[in-house]
Amino acid sequence: MRLSNLSGVVTLALTLPLLTFSCKEDPATPSTEREGDFRVEMTDAPIDDAYVKAVVVTVADIKVDGESLEGFNRSTVEVSALVNGETDLLYSGQLAAKNYNKIELVLDDDPKAVNNGPGCYYINPDNQKKALQVANDGVITIQESKFSMAADAAVTAVIDFDLRKAFVRTQDETEPYALAAGTRLNQSLRFVEKDRTGMLTGTVTNNSESEGEIVVYAYKQGTYTSTEASADRDDELFLNAVSSSKVNANNEYTLSFLEAGAYELIAVSYKDQDSDGDLEIEAQFKVTATGGLDLGLLQVKAESTTTADFNLSFPVG
Repeated sequence: MRLSNLSGVVTLALTLPLLTFSCKEDPATPSTEREGDFRVEMTDAPIDDAYVKAVVVTVADIKVDGESLEGFNRSTVEVSALVNGETDLLYSGQLAAKNYNKIELVLDDDPKAVNNGPGCYYINPDNQKKALQVANDGVITIQESKFSMAADAAVTAVIDFDLRKAFVRTQDETEPYALAAGTRLNQSLRFVEKDRTGMLTGTVTNNSESEGEIVVYAYKQGTYTSTEASADRDDELFLNAVSSSKVNANNEYTLSFLEAGAYELIAVSYKDQDSDGDLEIEAQFKVTATGGLDLGLLQVKAESTTTADFNLSFPVG
């Protein structure tokens, strides 16, 4: 009897650790981590060059604090079509509720990435695809992309891929354009939280003699200096503008996804002055607002539209 009881004790002692181990490894145990809804959308500030008809990139991955977003599907996007507030949805899913420090886009520039053609390219006036190479193995670290996700809340991140800043001219006549590298490329992508942004829009009356293409630049109040309008190359001008907009055939401009705050506007004319196919800066205008607005202190509010109409006159300089 004593041997039998001892046997039962030994059997129980061996079984309990196994049961405990089994509970710890149970894959069906639900996670207690809180989450929120996270979306990533892409938009574009237009490129100021008629030689570039379209720009296409393939987003192979999106990383937040170095980790790929779960459930992300690679996407090929015509970035140049996403102007005047248009966006393309890259991702929609769940993200753990905590603070995050950075977002990275990973572009696929392989020459046979999409339908046996390049993953990133632009289309020239002859409708030819010109491949674009992306430095740093395609990884672009978006500047100032910190954000916080609260439990059961939602964050929509808008990535403004500013092609005007991202493109540089080369000395190669067969491949006249390329994507910038390093800091300039990283700074060509701007991160905002959608519900914290507003829009600036209006009508431009051109009272000058200029017949060039007019571009309106938005600067955060106090950040514009005259050095922005002077550089060795036209593709190095106005690089510190938050956003830009080409004035359309109806003399209208639209500056979308501006973070709430004070802005000033600069208007510039571009024209192909030497018939080489490239647009050069023709003049910077004196701008005068209608309706008593101060174009050096325009207030943008979140989830609202500010209208600022103005006249263009005697070029500056």
